[in-house]
Amino acid sequence: MLSIVAQDVKRLDRLVTDIARASHIEAETARADLDPVDLGQLVFELTRAYAPDDPGAVQIGFAGAKPENAIVWGQAGPLGQVFRNLIDNARSFSAPGGRVTVTMELVRSKGEAFIRTKVEDEGPGIPPENLETVFQRFYTQRPQGAAFGGNSGLGLSIARQIVTAHEGRIYAQNRDEGGARLVVELPLAGQGKV
Repeated sequence: MLSIVAQDVKRLDRLVTDIARASHIEAETARADLDPVDLGQLVFELTRAYAPDDPGAVQIGFAGAKPENAIVWGQAGPLGQVFRNLIDNARSFSAPGGRVTVTMELVRSKGEAFIRTKVEDEGPGIPPENLETVFQRFYTQRPQGAAFGGNSGLGLSIARQIVTAHEGRIYAQNRDEGGARLVVELPLAGQGKV
């Protein structure tokens, strides 16, 4: 019984922490000044920070060379949180020894330029009817057998909140070869809304 209570306390603690983080981010992005952020450098270094010591752990890798001139107007802290949330989410759906791949490209379309970043996993994918629902607060649907209470259901909601505040967009897709793809598009510095 004490073990069950301890698990519930940990879950509530994680939930309260995530709710507080969401409120803090909302206030921070509303009042802070925007600076040029080298998104290529930020995401490249972030993926390197996930290098596991255990070869059986989920591998996080940046595909391709570090992008040059991938500059957006924003706040480095919240933008880093977006990609930590996406990578952590992808990792949680990956089997031991699986791989999470991060890619980034500069896209020019209809007179706009933006940076598209993809975080892809090899997990079970997202039920098609939930491709939008996954961004709602407190939504979480874990694979059968996953530990209950390990996720608050706020990570992707927080990511969307930050991306929207940076005049970008975020969406989910399923990969043809299996697994999920989370996509973030942010306007290149000097460009308009995506």
